[in-house]
Amino acid sequence: MKTIKKILVAIGNESSLNRCLNVALPIAKGVGASITGIYVLAPRPRNLYVALEQSWRKYEKENAQKFLEIAKEKCNKEGVEFDQIIAKGQPRETLLEHEKDFDLIVLGRADWGSKLLGSVSHGVVSSSKKEVLLVK
Repeated sequence: MKTIKKILVAIGNESSLNRCLNVALPIAKGVGASITGIYVLAPRPRNLYVALEQSWRKYEKENAQKFLEIAKEKCNKEGVEFDQIIAKGQPRETLLEHEKDFDLIVLGRADWGSKLLGSVSHGVVSSSKKEVLLVK
């Protein structure tokens, strides 16, 4: 069995934050691992409406800080060491770039009510050389 000392938790919104941390925290506590939350800033707006708003990048950075601060507080409350990464790029590629420093990647799958994986979760599961835990 592989030793888990460092867990990378993908945070994209409040829902994924809560779902992923609810799974990652007991694992980290149980094996004495640390958690690093990663929030990936989109390289461009997600749609035309958002692109027309000049404040979309500021709003996204504020969300990143807010969600990572919530994650830090939850980890501190449980006595789990926490670190954070704010990166810019395509989520799938960015997660795969950071995987080398971690033993386990925890990420949520698209919540479309289907059994299908989203492009990010499918790409990470298909290409990662590390253990990946998908959270529904």
